[in-house]
Amino acid sequence: MTTHLCIHGDVFTRTQRIVDWIASRTGWPVLTDRDLIQMASQRFGVPAGRLERFLKAPDGMLSRLTHGTERSLAYLQAVLADALEKETTIFHGVLGLMSPRPLPQLMNVLVTANPGFRVQRALHTTPANERQIRKIIHRRDRREFKWCRQLFNGHRFDADAYDVVVPSDRLDREAAGRLILEQLVQVEMRAQDDAPDRLADFQMAAKIQVQLCKQGYPVSVASENGHVRLTVERPVLRLNRLTRKLEQHVRQIDGVRQVETRPGSEFFQADIYRRCRFEPSTEMAFQNFAQYRQGLHDRAAGQFPDMSLTYAPREHARAVNQMGTIASP
Repeated sequence: MTTHLCIHGDVFTRTQRIVDWIASRTGWPVLTDRDLIQMASQRFGVPAGRLERFLKAPDGMLSRLTHGTERSLAYLQAVLADALEKETTIFHGVLGLMSPRPLPQLMNVLVTANPGFRVQRALHTTPANERQIRKIIHRRDRREFKWCRQLFNGHRFDADAYDVVVPSDRLDREAAGRLILEQLVQVEMRAQDDAPDRLADFQMAAKIQVQLCKQGYPVSVASENGHVRLTVERPVLRLNRLTRKLEQHVRQIDGVRQVETRPGSEFFQADIYRRCRFEPSTEMAFQNFAQYRQGLHDRAAGQFPDMSLTYAPREHARAVNQMGTIASP
């Protein structure tokens, strides 16, 4: 069984250096989120810029009218499912989290660090002062939080979402790379005999979701040994009629044995009473997001001694308003 790596890290945590070290030692190809978007664009004939816009603005008016976000995610899942059948690949980015858990063919790795280390790292690589750097990091973290809350239902820092958490402020790139490769060997040794079936289920679900999205049915799809479960996330007036249409389309696909359709958490039936939803505010949710992220780092960092990795800030080279976008080192 071929096991792949999905490595994602916060901004200014040396994630790129760790990925480069692993790729240079193993010779494995690296696919970024932009590469997957480009592959989906070429396969399904949709401009890459349009796919990226739908992913970054899932609540936009155009996305709600055309189901663009659901269709883009379905295309990316299909591309990711096909890539998992090939040679060992390093997926550098967040889109690897679209795969179902657990999936033995993909080991998810999170690279994180303390806020102070991230600031020092940014001061070493970016022409800005500490106050400006903290604003940049906060803005990037908010952007990632919004992305994960809307596209992945807020489970970006769920403990079950990652197999390995690497504290880059405690490990240099070589030590971090060796830790990831050691864990990868252990994951391959623990792989069960039914692992290929799970990949086949993921491929089947991705195939069904692409076909349904093309026909205008944005539903969630899960598959297990030919049993397909469809989840209607958006409110509809005639659920029974939609259920018959969905089952009629899905049963025509080879390999489908049974189809089940059910309403999701976002579904509700229209009635004369107003239904209230009590959810935490965006600011409170972001604070919980940051606290949980810090908790993951603290648990991982407790296993390693403090290496006291520090950086000296460089002189300012240009103003902050000229910086535009800053890539994650």
